[in-house]
Amino acid sequence: MNANTSRAPGSAHPDAGSTASAASPTSAASTGSALGAAEVSFARALRAEWLKLTSLRLNWWLSLAALAVMVLTLTATVFSTRYLLADTSLQDTEAQLTGLGLFENAFASFTLITLLMGALAAVAITTEHSSGSIRSSLAAVPNRSIFFAAKLLAVCGFIAALTAALMLLCFLVLLPLAGFYDVMPPLWEPELWWMTLSSAAVVIITAALGFGLGALLRSTAGAVVTYCLLLFSGPIALGLLQALTDFAPWVEELARFEIFALQRQFTAGSASLATDLPVPLAGALLLAWAGLVLIPGWLLFTRRDA
Repeated sequence: MNANTSRAPGSAHPDAGSTASAASPTSAASTGSALGAAEVSFARALRAEWLKLTSLRLNWWLSLAALAVMVLTLTATVFSTRYLLADTSLQDTEAQLTGLGLFENAFASFTLITLLMGALAAVAITTEHSSGSIRSSLAAVPNRSIFFAAKLLAVCGFIAALTAALMLLCFLVLLPLAGFYDVMPPLWEPELWWMTLSSAAVVIITAALGFGLGALLRSTAGAVVTYCLLLFSGPIALGLLQALTDFAPWVEELARFEIFALQRQFTAGSASLATDLPVPLAGALLLAWAGLVLIPGWLLFTRRDA
């Protein structure tokens, strides 16, 4: 055909198609690599997971439940303190309460809060599978290890922020109470700050177990039930063993490695008992419990179908 022959309006030059087709693989590859680099960015993945957590209504209900537990605990602490420190017959006995004891009583409620936070962590991953949104999430972040790490970090950050808010509430209530009854603990006392920071760490580490179980089981009910069994079956089984073996030494030794016992030994700090594990070892074993579930959960998540 003559090159000068007129063409219909809007038709492309014959050579334009070949030029475009020759250039398209390179441009598409560069565009795809640029988009891929943006999609798998850890910072972008972390921000997306944080937005998911804050937009999930169930997370806020669990947070409100944790707040309610803390309010009830603080209310009970206020009334019990009023009774203990107002009764003159208890002033010179071991029942006398100290300022540090106020915080110990209040922080005991974090055992129940740990259950709620474990459920929150499990729901964060199981809802991806139950709703089918895991496919679109993995389409945006194809690297499953990055996706898993970003979601875990976002969950731990959310729980840490909530725990910090509950700790602040404790200080706002307990410090004026301790000052009123003249049992104010020194704010620079290492035991007080160790109790505060270690209690927060225990909540985060133990809740990570729930996240790992959610990745393993993909079922909200299964993960939450297994999480509760993992926490409570140990003390029950060890209690039965102690009764059957008449408190055999090997059962007492085994009881030190149970999750709740490790939590107590880790948060005890300098007030730990002679039979307790060293505080760093108790903390390392708590991390080992979390890793025992998180690592298999990560391996299965990166290998099986969404």
